[in-house]
Amino acid sequence: MIVSEKMADFVSALDGNKLPEAALERAKGSIMDYVGVTFAGLSERCSEIVRETVECLGGHPQATVWGTQTKTSVLLAALANGTAAHALDYDDVNSIMRSHPSIQLLPALFALGEYEHRSGREILTAYVTGFEVGAKLGRALNPELVFQGWFPVGTLGTLMQAAACAKLLELNADQVRMAIGIATNLASGLRCNNGTMSKPLMAGQVGSNGALAALLARRGMTAHEEALEARFGFFENFSRGDRKNLDQAIRSLGEPLEIVQLGITTKLYPCCAGSHMAIDCALHIVKDQKVNPEEIQEVRVSISKNARYLLIHPRPRTEMEAKFSLEYAVSRAILDAQIAPQQFTPEKIREPRLQSLIERIKPHYYEAPEAESKAEWTRLPVKIELQMKNGRVFTAEVDRPKGSPRNPLTPAELKEKFRQCVRGKFSESTTDRVMEQLLNFENLADVASLMALWSEF
Repeated sequence: MIVSEKMADFVSALDGNKLPEAALERAKGSIMDYVGVTFAGLSERCSEIVRETVECLGGHPQATVWGTQTKTSVLLAALANGTAAHALDYDDVNSIMRSHPSIQLLPALFALGEYEHRSGREILTAYVTGFEVGAKLGRALNPELVFQGWFPVGTLGTLMQAAACAKLLELNADQVRMAIGIATNLASGLRCNNGTMSKPLMAGQVGSNGALAALLARRGMTAHEEALEARFGFFENFSRGDRKNLDQAIRSLGEPLEIVQLGITTKLYPCCAGSHMAIDCALHIVKDQKVNPEEIQEVRVSISKNARYLLIHPRPRTEMEAKFSLEYAVSRAILDAQIAPQQFTPEKIREPRLQSLIERIKPHYYEAPEAESKAEWTRLPVKIELQMKNGRVFTAEVDRPKGSPRNPLTPAELKEKFRQCVRGKFSESTTDRVMEQLLNFENLADVASLMALWSEF
């Protein structure tokens, strides 16, 4: 099977008017969550650096840099807005991609959609299209992709964004094929940068590169016709797994749609998803029991060894590193009985109570059965045993993190997260109006009209 041809045919042919209602609802929920976490991340230093650089570079006034009155080129707007969207690591995840779907799709879709005056329905269709491409590639390439050290946002994400932008621009199948081929040359990203500003920067870079690939393809730029499956191509270089995995995944494009079958995990905590079940366990214990942190002898955390490739900073020195620290997340949850953006500050990291407790967090990384280790990481349970100095032991076990498809946020909880993210940025009346537009996104005639609502920021 010619994989690249099959994918291009799927992207160009998907009919947005025939999408299942479940696909539209999940995409709309993700769009609202994306908007919220982007505005919440605007004040992070990495976001400010990118905006300052974009201001310096200038550009034709095509799309809005969120949180400012500035309009710049589509590519620079996607760069700035995508970085802000991932700055807090508060955006959604998908376990098959082992990555963050919305930041891999929406930065460029919003920028291109504003410039081209596209409708909400067209954005939703492009989102679902790109999601399907990313999930199928995730099935084909993982876990080898991540185990080799590649960061899926930059690798899978670039191809997803290119496919989604190609759909939004209504490219034909040959042009889609070229856009994906161009994107394979732009894809990159290393996991060693987790816990640094370069991680959120990658989300912005993906938006910029994905849009660039689609725009170049529209004007006739060429690439290898079989860049996904060719020798020395994308699959061989980024995965080196069994080629049959790629053929099987692409053969099932749209049957059924992965956004319906898999769903999306909406994050309840602004840190790496690999720590979320451990946070849930810790919060269950401290909310059910009166625990004096000074009387804790040891906290034993049983977690899949797959978490080790994500949670790489056992003794974090910065707030960015703390987002990728199992020990920090569990300690902070015990000390504060909550995990929110205010838990990730230099002051919180330096706090003597934290420095004392973190030394008593003892991870145990268990071996999962091979079949499970290659499956969704959210299927692998986490257990905490909190041993007190007086001999008492408190335990909690979680096998589905809050916000996951099997334990989803309620509509009220999703709205409350959005309100918390934009509090102090939007007025209450603007918040209500924006939420109304996002909840009815398929009826939006022109995505550019949203920018007028955000001008109050």
